Amino acid sequence: GGRNGFGAKLTNIFSMKFTIETQSSKHKKHYTQTFYDNMTRKDEPIITAAKTGQDYTCIRFRPELKRFNMEKLDDDTVALFTKRVYDLAGCTHKNVKV
Repeated sequence: GGRNGFGAKLTNIFSMKFTIETQSSKHKKHYTQTFYDNMTRKDEPIITAAKTGQDYTCIRFRPELKRFNMEKLDDDTVALFTKRVYDLAGCTHKNVKV
């Protein structure tokens, strides 16, 4: 949903834990990898055969809240994340007609 490929990279850099999971129906592969402590540590990638024929990408992260002087995600931040998810779903779902 961003530009120039910075969004996921910066999210990873500012996260205590960041997991990317993606699957390609074309290549019939499923990829998962987890990074820790602002990308200072990482697990080896796990690449397996795809279980379904669907393409998808899922990113899970735990932001380093102290870096942003926060103890928890405030309601405005959660609302912004929620809006972005709806925006992306509306732009990427194959059955949506614009």
